[in-house]
Amino acid sequence: MSGRDGGGGGQLEKLRRLIDDRGKLAPIARLVDAHVLSLEPGRVLVRYAVKPEFMHPGRAVQGGIVTVYADMAMALAAHTLCDEGEFLATSQLSISFLEPVTQGPVLGEGSVVKRGRSTFFMEAVVRDGEGRDLARATSVGMSRKIKPK
Repeated sequence: MSGRDGGGGGQLEKLRRLIDDRGKLAPIARLVDAHVLSLEPGRVLVRYAVKPEFMHPGRAVQGGIVTVYADMAMALAAHTLCDEGEFLATSQLSISFLEPVTQGPVLGEGSVVKRGRSTFFMEAVVRDGEGRDLARATSVGMSRKIKPK
């Protein structure tokens, strides 16, 4: 990863606690049964479920769900570099579906390619259990400070 260094210490530790405390996961993460397998600054590996209700009539996971897998991995990777009180808002996302997702679980590997002052450039790959690439995505996100209530 290139770009600015530093930051993220508090957020990284918060995210590490998600590995063991699934009750604090966002509802969408619970929906796709996300399990954070590894976290390091700018990089994550997440396992996701492939549920029957995610399938379209062609017996593959609907593309929006595959996009969730990739987007979540990229956002989590970015959040490992965010400061306390900072969050990421995706402003652009592009995904290529390489193979249909027909069974699971699948793995999403997200990484930050570059971080500027407030802009993150990210990428993700969604793979099956045998390591085949099923989808690849890139994303741009902007960091924002959470305003106190």
